[in-house]
Amino acid sequence: MPYDVRWHAPGTTTKRALALHAADHLGVTAEAVNSGRLCPRCGSSRHGRPWLRAYGVAHHVSLSRSGPHLVTAFADVPIGVDVESVADVARGWDSSLVLAPGETASTDLDRARAWSRKEAVLKQRGTGLLVPMASVVLADLDDEDWTDLDAPDGHVAAVSTSTAG
Repeated sequence: MPYDVRWHAPGTTTKRALALHAADHLGVTAEAVNSGRLCPRCGSSRHGRPWLRAYGVAHHVSLSRSGPHLVTAFADVPIGVDVESVADVARGWDSSLVLAPGETASTDLDRARAWSRKEAVLKQRGTGLLVPMASVVLADLDDEDWTDLDAPDGHVAAVSTSTAG
């Protein structure tokens, strides 16, 4: 499934990153873009799933930030993207929160990849971490794909798209 992923300069706000990415991806002016966030649990616009409209038309987007690194993603289907610091995941690792029964991750890099892949899937589903990562079994996904992305040194990143319909 085609998607478009962009990394943004440190200090770029998420709103600006989405506007610039939309301008390039959709061929619109940044001023034609309206974006924000909406939490599915509490309805807050201060956090939650990103949304974007260009000239009033909704588009599938996702974004993630880890330290100074910000990545945005566009697709014609639901999409999720995640970037994680390998060191941060290693410091906070709890396999029971991330791994499903039978899954393993023996190195810090493997653990960060599992986290990033699963969070990308959950973002694509629209639930985010409201659903436990351990409930996602990457090997058993039916209507979803995930792919590792090139990421800055010390980080991992993944993108997930829906293959349904």
